[in-house]
Amino acid sequence: MKKAISILLVLCFALAMFAGCGSSANSSGSSAANSAPAQTAGDSGTAEASASLPEKTGTIMWLSNLTSGPQYEVYKAYGEAICDQLGYNFTIVYGDTFNDAAGNLTAVTNGMTNDVVGLLASQDGGLSSIMEQYPNLYVAGFASDMLSVFGEGRENAGVLNNDHFLGTVCDGFSHGVDIGNQYFEATLQKGYHRVSLVTFPAFAYPALAEAVVQYQARVDEYNATAADADKITVVGEPLTLEFQPLADSYFLEDGKDDLDAIIAFCAGVQFVYPILATAKINGTCDPRTQVVTSGFDDNKDIVADIGDGKTIAWISISPCENIGYALTLLDDAITGNLPSDFKVDCMDSEPYVIASTEDINNVMSKSMTGTRNVALAQIPVEQVVANCGRNNPNFSFADLQALYHSEQITVASLKNK
Repeated sequence: MKKAISILLVLCFALAMFAGCGSSANSSGSSAANSAPAQTAGDSGTAEASASLPEKTGTIMWLSNLTSGPQYEVYKAYGEAICDQLGYNFTIVYGDTFNDAAGNLTAVTNGMTNDVVGLLASQDGGLSSIMEQYPNLYVAGFASDMLSVFGEGRENAGVLNNDHFLGTVCDGFSHGVDIGNQYFEATLQKGYHRVSLVTFPAFAYPALAEAVVQYQARVDEYNATAADADKITVVGEPLTLEFQPLADSYFLEDGKDDLDAIIAFCAGVQFVYPILATAKINGTCDPRTQVVTSGFDDNKDIVADIGDGKTIAWISISPCENIGYALTLLDDAITGNLPSDFKVDCMDSEPYVIASTEDINNVMSKSMTGTRNVALAQIPVEQVVANCGRNNPNFSFADLQALYHSEQITVASLKNK
């Protein structure tokens, strides 16, 4: 019976695992049937509200790194709602699976129409070529650290000199040191003593390699003064997942059968959790082993295993509302209303941390991320529109960044909602 249940569990999560890197990197493969339907553009509920929308003056294109899943649906609905209120059409083209320059350029070219005035770029491959081919196109990054632009000597570094480039808001932290510190603090918070580390390849995510090094350095620093009973042991060497799920045999390795937690610097909800859950059913790992990771999926079985005493103990993602930051900059640039203090920036995201049963319950009932209901956005569509330069010339770039780094956009704020 255990074996049969194990097989069924793996099958249930197979789509989520192979659809991509969950909500943080590529795609999250959950079924829309498990959530409330997404609100779409113009879905106001009344003919009067639809009639009040401004006439369309152009199109905003999203070069997406996602193709499905809860976050994709939320970005789409929220982006459409904002664009509706600002007077833009909203269209999506899908970036190359491997962020290939030629593939991304082809995607944009194939989707291009003569009314496209702005590009939301969630992938940076080929950005120089895209902006060269479409010199009048304003570009704002979203859910991407755009390392090829902001990294010294990288292939798209010239984009920084293009006055139509508006910077980016990252999917998490841009620097691996900050990621490593965040995951170490989560380890202390949860009281873990025996952990193992899992990550994605450095060639694709160099910041994660830096994060692993920083995490281990923080462990060494902590252990130097901690009592023996409080020390943290990192079991084995960090494992690099080549965009494949954790192997079943992982828990048969020396010391892996009695871990407190797997610290997964990757989309562990999709790539680590299913195998860990199966190992618990099969009795090949400690039933108390948890995972600290990133990624999000609103599949009801996964959600039920998030929180206090559950398999998924801690998740950090980026607020879905971040797309509003990039859309604000695009509208300001298109309408000639960029704030006087604007500067091109690679802005870290405010962490959206789910660390308890109360947190996940609040996310699933009170947030746009969990319900796919745009009306529950923590930065309402009306607030995004009101803060655009055309409507509020006194709203500075510093104000914009402060809003997207405020408690308003965190999981903690849902407690009072």
